[in-house]
Amino acid sequence: MKKFAFFSILALGFGLVSCDNDFDFPNPPGQSNPQEPIFETANLEMTSGVNGTINLDQANNDNALVAIANIVSAENIPAGYELSFVGQMSESDSFANPFEFQTSVSDNVIYANPDDLDAGFHKLFNTLDPSEKTTNIRYKAYAVNGSATIRLGGENVYFCPMTATMTPFNPGFTVEEEYYLIGTCTNGTIDAAKAIKLTNGGGSPYDNPEFSAVINVSADEADNGYEWAIVPRSTLTAGSGTIFGVTDSELASERNGFLTDYSSNPAYATITEAGPYQIIVNMRPDEDGLCSYKVINAVEQLYVIGLGCDWDFGKAQILQTSNNITYYGYAHLNTEFKLTVEPNWQATAYGSEEKGKLTTKPGDTNIKVDQNGDPIANALYWCDANLVNMTYALTKINTIAIIGDATPGGWDESKEIAMTPSADFLTWTVKTTLTDGSFKFRANNAWAINLGGTLENLVQNSPDNIPAPITGEVTITLDLSKLPYTATVVK
Repeated sequence: MKKFAFFSILALGFGLVSCDNDFDFPNPPGQSNPQEPIFETANLEMTSGVNGTINLDQANNDNALVAIANIVSAENIPAGYELSFVGQMSESDSFANPFEFQTSVSDNVIYANPDDLDAGFHKLFNTLDPSEKTTNIRYKAYAVNGSATIRLGGENVYFCPMTATMTPFNPGFTVEEEYYLIGTCTNGTIDAAKAIKLTNGGGSPYDNPEFSAVINVSADEADNGYEWAIVPRSTLTAGSGTIFGVTDSELASERNGFLTDYSSNPAYATITEAGPYQIIVNMRPDEDGLCSYKVINAVEQLYVIGLGCDWDFGKAQILQTSNNITYYGYAHLNTEFKLTVEPNWQATAYGSEEKGKLTTKPGDTNIKVDQNGDPIANALYWCDANLVNMTYALTKINTIAIIGDATPGGWDESKEIAMTPSADFLTWTVKTTLTDGSFKFRANNAWAINLGGTLENLVQNSPDNIPAPITGEVTITLDLSKLPYTATVVK
């Protein structure tokens, strides 16, 4: 198969026959000293050795190497030299920050150790999820003779770019996509119609294993002990299977603890005081095989912390709620922000990795303020957040105006009177004339976002109009900097 000949640097640049090999042959600088010889790469032909998905877990269990490429032909390799290859793995075909792995060659087949491929898989994709993923692979080729190692073609020549789909090692546990609450809410049965679905912040549940649900325990339920346990979707679908209950019945009413398979310890967790609660479970087991849980009083409000308030909790706007599920309110936003359940970074913080989706994953997951391609979007926004569905929505406030029979334009929408915002968009003012009657504040020339009620307590979408407290020429000031939203009307 091999024809041996020795070539110097002058031979570099001859053709190569391979499976779509990619090349980058730079012009070498002038040489002042003799250079180590570089072997010509002509007629080194390689093909992918992958047929279907590479199951790294199975290969590891079988104590077997993985065949990843084949040498079809290799000519012009000097006598006494053997071929050697170093593989590179990357998420993309640009091979930015590739992971390199060693190979071995036997009977013209290139093999890799499954341990090395699994390490590369996890480094590239940064995940514990055992789902298969496709990687890009290419090879550096070397001619080796004892201590002499020479790269074929030079530093920028790679062979046989290919893709390979791999299944990584089994992590030893399973985290399903969906989990549900059963117990008192299902009358002690596995009832799919009554089970309460827990929500997740998005991404793979192996990497983001926290699930949560908001419940409201009535006084009667509390007196009897509101019981709850967790089941995965597979159990709910089958009507039987794994149930996660508390590890110790004596600790059933504790606010923090651990969950384990109910079949080994039949005990549900219990809530004995009425009120709204958020149940949060981490379904990725620890070293002892236990999942953790915590029960907290449902979030009373959310703090909007970001560049719009200079990342100062003392200036943060607040989103309110009437059901401990949906939260809403005005906030001055600029570029990015997060939502927190308390005015500090020790509390649970909600960010985002996907537009419109909330996550509690730590790290750089700030919510980006991006309206119609504007990455800065320094303005006032109406913010909506749902902690059950783990979603959010932002509506940029372009205008706020007064409208009503107490105003010169009456209820004619085309004659509403625009207000002027302050520099931080949290105070809006207008000089106008009021007569006997009432009015409302509305945003963006529409009724979707409007404030009514009283000047001392302005409420979103209130059915009540605001009575004009005085008549004549007045200055109206709307204050959106804190809750409740208020307004003043002065001569």
